[in-house]
Amino acid sequence: MKIIIVGVGKLGEHLAKLLVKERHEVTLIDLKFNGKESLINNEDVNYIQGNGLDSNILIESGISNSDLLISVMKEDSENVMCALIGKKLGAKSTIARIRSLEYSSSINLIKEELGLSMTINPEYLAASQIAQTLSIPSAIDATSFFKGKINVISLKVTEKTSLENKSIEDISKKLKNNVIICAIEREDKIIIPDGNTKLKTNDIVHITGTRKDINSFLKYAKQISEKTKNVIIGGGSNIAVYLSKMLLDMGMHVKIIEYDIKRCDDIATELPNILVINGDLSDQNILFEEGIRTCDAFVPLTSIDEENIVYSMFASNLNVPKVITKINHINLDNITDIANIDSVVTPHKIAANHVIQYVRAKQNSNASSCEAIYNFGDNIFQILEFKIKEDFKLKDRKISDLKFKENVLITAIQRGRNIIYPRGNDELKLNDNILVVTNNNDFKSLNDLVK
Repeated sequence: MKIIIVGVGKLGEHLAKLLVKERHEVTLIDLKFNGKESLINNEDVNYIQGNGLDSNILIESGISNSDLLISVMKEDSENVMCALIGKKLGAKSTIARIRSLEYSSSINLIKEELGLSMTINPEYLAASQIAQTLSIPSAIDATSFFKGKINVISLKVTEKTSLENKSIEDISKKLKNNVIICAIEREDKIIIPDGNTKLKTNDIVHITGTRKDINSFLKYAKQISEKTKNVIIGGGSNIAVYLSKMLLDMGMHVKIIEYDIKRCDDIATELPNILVINGDLSDQNILFEEGIRTCDAFVPLTSIDEENIVYSMFASNLNVPKVITKINHINLDNITDIANIDSVVTPHKIAANHVIQYVRAKQNSNASSCEAIYNFGDNIFQILEFKIKEDFKLKDRKISDLKFKENVLITAIQRGRNIIYPRGNDELKLNDNILVVTNNNDFKSLNDLVK
C-alpha cells in the first residue's frame, strides 16, 4: 500500500518503521526532521519537508494515488483538517489522531461527518490497557480478544508462585480447565511451549483463557490478590482523566496528585467524584500523607519518563501491590528492566498496533486477515486474531492434519457465541475467529501460517 504519514513525532516515527517493515511504500511529511536521521537515511522511506496542511505539499507526496493518509501532528484540529484535505485530494482512506478530552464525546460524529476511516487516541487506548491490568492485580499486563470473551494476561514466575519447575503438561493435568500457557519470555527469548516445557524463576508467562479459568490458574499459582480498590495516580494528564473515569466505573476509589493548581481545578470540575490533590510528586511527604503505603495501586502518568520510573521504583520499594509505569520513549525499556519494573505502558506503541491492525485488514479485505493484534515486549511476539473467510484453503480440516509453520500456536476459536479451546480433532470453520500466538511478525493472513 502507498501510505502517507503527516507528523513525525514518536507515533509517526514508530508507525513509519513498522509499516516499512511490513513492506508498504511510506512517505513522511513534516516541517522538521531534526533528530530523525535514521528515518530519512532509510532508502525505503520517502520524506518531504513541508506543512502537511499545504495542499501543494500533499499533491507532491502523491496523495491522489495514495491508499492511506495518517495524520499525527501535534494538534487535533490540524489532524482533522489534514485528513479532510487529503480526502478531497484523493486519498482512499484517512486516519487522524484525536486526543482532546473535549472531542471524546463527539468522536463518532466527527468521524462520520468528515469521512474519516479511523480515529486514534493513544491516551484513551493506554488508559484502557492500564484499567484491564488493574482489574487482574496479579497480572503485569492484560488484554482481551473476541470482544472481551477471552483474556490474555502476563504473569512473572517468582519464588512465591507454585509454578517453578512445573511442566506445561503437569499444570494442565492439575488444573483440568481450559487455560493455555501460550508463550514464555525467558532472558530476552520467546518460547512457544509444548507439554514438556518447564517454567523457571523470572519467566514471564502469557496465559489465555476466560476470566473464570484465569482466576483458577492464579489460585493454583498462589497469585490470587485482593481486588484493587484504592488507586493513586501521579499527574493529571489526559490519560489520568480517561483512566479515572474507567476505574470509577469499575468501583475503585481514585486519587490524583497534580502539581498545577489550574489543572487540579479543571480535573475536579470534570471528575467531581475524584479526590484531586494539589501537590508535588517528588515530595515524599505528599505521597506519605496521601496514603501511598496503604494504596492498592500506584500509576505515575507525568509527561517525563524518567520521573515516572523513579516514582515507580519508590512505590515498589514501599511494597505497593501494583505499580504501572507509563513511558513514551521505547529506548528506556532496558532501564525499566534494570529497575525491576514489570508493568509498563507506552501509548504510541498501543496506538500503532491499532493502525497496523487496520492496515492489514484493509490490505486483505477479502482474505482471512488480521482482525486484532497485540505486540508483547519490543515486538518479540504477537497474538493475532483472524477471521476465517472463503480464501482459507484448509478450512473444514482437522487441526491435527494441518501443517503450521514453526512457532505457531492456535489458542482459542470463537464460533458464534461459543469459545472452543482447540484439540487435534477440532476443525477450522468458515466465519470462525481464531487466536494465534507467534514470534513471526510477517504473518498478514491466515494462509501465511501454514506450510
